[in-house]
Amino acid sequence: MTEVGGLGSSFELVLAAALQGDSDAFDRLYRSYAGRVKAFALVRGTEDADAVANEVLLRVFRSLDSFEGDEAGFTRWVFAIARNHLVDAHRARERRPKLADESVSVLPHPSAEVEALARLGTADALELLNVLTIQQREVVALRMIADLSLEQVASVVGKPVSAVKALQRRGLRRLHKEIASQVVS
Repeated sequence: MTEVGGLGSSFELVLAAALQGDSDAFDRLYRSYAGRVKAFALVRGTEDADAVANEVLLRVFRSLDSFEGDEAGFTRWVFAIARNHLVDAHRARERRPKLADESVSVLPHPSAEVEALARLGTADALELLNVLTIQQREVVALRMIADLSLEQVASVVGKPVSAVKALQRRGLRRLHKEIASQVVS
């Protein structure tokens, strides 16, 4: 039996409790997956990664009774739902007409300093990942952030394992070149 998010409970027990409606089990699953889904959404270029993580996990919880499998299968299932959600959201944005005042936000923004400090590390990582193709970025994110195996990534993105290996190899090689070319200040 494996552990969910290092919480000391086996995945099978947490899943069974969640299926019975146990709010603590839902919380454990949420905490175990939300951060990784959010990071994946950021890598895929979403503007509101928190909202994506919430929506994806809500979909997961609503469909929980249809899941069958182990923790590895559950992780693959969660990230397949996340990827499908992000693809659907991207398609919807592309079809929606742009409004002139769409860029105006009614929500209050944190100060520039607070936002800059909060995003410093994330912004650097995302900028670095932007040198990759979308497919390379997705494969690297699923391998490194979601901690999926090559076979699981292939299942999520709908490509053969050999293609996933090639995308990962090219992506990591490109990242290595990019990092090596940056001057350390």
